[in-house]
Amino acid sequence: MAETPDADGTDYTLNRRSLLAAAGGLAAASATGGVASATQPSNTVTLIHDTHFHGRFEDAGDAELNLQRYFAVADQLRSEYDNAAFIGNGDDLAPSLLGLEYEGSHMIEALNYMQPAAVGAGNHEFDFGIEVAQERFQTSEFPWVIANLLTPDGEPVPGTQRWTTFETGSATVGVFGLGTESFHTITSYPDDWQVLDNVAAAREAVAALEGDVDFIICASHISTGAQERVANNVDGLDAIVGSHSGVVFDAPKTFNGTTVAEFGDEFGHLGRLTFDLETGELSEWERLDFYNSAALGDGDSPPGGDSENHVPRDVQEIAGDEELASMAQAYTAELEEQLGQPIVESEVELNATYDNYAVETGLGNLITDLMREVGDFEPGIDVAVQNAGGIRSNTMYGPGAITGINVMDILPFPNEIEVYELSGAKLREYIEGSVRPMPGDFGSQPAIQVSGISYEWWGHDGETNVENVFVGGEPLDESETYLVSTNDYVAGRSVIGEGERILSSGQFQGPFMIDQLEGRDTISPTRGHRMIRVDETVDPATVEGDGETITLTASLPTEASEGFTLDTYRVVPRTGESVTPESASASDGMVTATFDAAELTELASMDDPTLRLVGGFDPDEEHYGYTNDEGGLVELPPSSGYSYHQLKASVDAETVLAATATATPTETETETSGTETSGSQPGFGATAAVGGAAGGAYLYDRLSDDETEG
Repeated sequence: MAETPDADGTDYTLNRRSLLAAAGGLAAASATGGVASATQPSNTVTLIHDTHFHGRFEDAGDAELNLQRYFAVADQLRSEYDNAAFIGNGDDLAPSLLGLEYEGSHMIEALNYMQPAAVGAGNHEFDFGIEVAQERFQTSEFPWVIANLLTPDGEPVPGTQRWTTFETGSATVGVFGLGTESFHTITSYPDDWQVLDNVAAAREAVAALEGDVDFIICASHISTGAQERVANNVDGLDAIVGSHSGVVFDAPKTFNGTTVAEFGDEFGHLGRLTFDLETGELSEWERLDFYNSAALGDGDSPPGGDSENHVPRDVQEIAGDEELASMAQAYTAELEEQLGQPIVESEVELNATYDNYAVETGLGNLITDLMREVGDFEPGIDVAVQNAGGIRSNTMYGPGAITGINVMDILPFPNEIEVYELSGAKLREYIEGSVRPMPGDFGSQPAIQVSGISYEWWGHDGETNVENVFVGGEPLDESETYLVSTNDYVAGRSVIGEGERILSSGQFQGPFMIDQLEGRDTISPTRGHRMIRVDETVDPATVEGDGETITLTASLPTEASEGFTLDTYRVVPRTGESVTPESASASDGMVTATFDAAELTELASMDDPTLRLVGGFDPDEEHYGYTNDEGGLVELPPSSGYSYHQLKASVDAETVLAATATATPTETETETSGTETSGSQPGFGATAAVGGAAGGAYLYDRLSDDETEG
């Protein structure tokens, strides 16, 4: 093995285990899906990638998708192909229940057994502090690589190398790692330790490796967009595998001669890339798409199979690695006994996916509503905020029983709930600063979940704004002081930490949520209008009424739109439920929505209702002009949480009342109209999201599901 500037003297060898097909249940054709023969010329190198296990031995939503099966296939491929290497890309130690319990030591044992050629360190390797991270790196029997992290003295993070080489068959391969440049803000990385620019670090790594190796790869833990930037600005780099983003490419991409492949994280996909060593070009590839046939419903089809390079693999037909299965059982048995029992029944599906970055979710409302119950405050905590990145399992739960393990998988970090006194000005600064604007890999996002507060948000052209901010249903007073519940991770990385800390609860979020849910019969959290996306603001709506209906007409942002999503239109007040129209249509640059007069009058009758007509439209990419590194227009909206942009038109309440002077509220509506008291906000109370059959109805607008925009 060639010497590298960061070599620590450890002899890393690529250990290929060959599973017998009879024992492993894996024939050569099934492992590769028949895409290509495993017999290759010696002038190729094959990369099998990646790891990104989040400290899990199994998928949070389906235990049949697990590490032992995933590795059995990876190891079979590694044994079949000449010059093959298994490459990891980090975030292997956490976040998960097991990661929290064992601080990543369980995954070091597993990875030592799997013997990857190298693993690029990710941000979650540092979740438990630099000392724990160093200990885990130093007890590893394989190299961790990360080129852009340095100590205050300019040395590699102890236990890691910036780059290294390994031999696989007849090929010598150079590998380096890259981590996101936001290391200081997203994990427990010391403030005085260095984070280098990715391009500069990659250029340094390639310069050190080229001439001594046949092939150079980056085991990446940076975002999709950052990978394009690196590829386009670093010559001599053959391949980038993995990423920070968890994105699943349909096919590898090429930028400036560098192949970039991202095939998700955890146990859903496995990539195989075979390169010609003479040209550095990709000659064969496949993406294995794992699924559990036992979990498919009637009429459901397996994932993948839409291309000869996408190979569906039923995990029921894969015999897992027995050593890893035994290891997983030993680590999980005690936790299963303690936390595996149901703690509450959910009447609705709980969305713990990465949608929590992009849209308000019922689960996000539940978490933040419960956070407002911490401590013993009178008259209570005003607002709770939860960072979307702290909701981790990327899984849907229910309807049905929710276990303690489910909750800990959703909230796996050692994040303590804290309460701060914060000025209204700082609270506004926080929610506005949390918005992630376009351009960005995942589109505009509020990036938090909230309780006790509602607002409109906008994020375009690198700028953000929030409007119509209400706390407890009342306009935000920037000179007022509010009690805000959050976790210490958020407080330590935002303006919330500049307020006065009133309570350090001593309770991590996961165990706290378990305690709060135990003893409740059911929960039924849904969505309302706590965070309203506004991409375009148009002229105020005109109002016409006939006594039974009210018709609102608003101009459409014709230059910004290519069509309209009429079933998304509704009128939103500052507090309480929104109202959906009986019908909606669009023509001649106008949208028309007709409402039940009594329902709309109910909203208009409250004090200062701040009525707004909001609804979706299909964005025109040319109008917005967002481009990728190749100069092409970005398809909008890029976030999986959205299928459209949203417009807003203000609605004058006095005009609504004048137009409906002859409308008479129904008996039910008359009874309901007197329920709001001064300072109350239906749907924003500390217990709003936990109501169920035993706890009462959830008080605000129930949109159809968590995929609807909000």
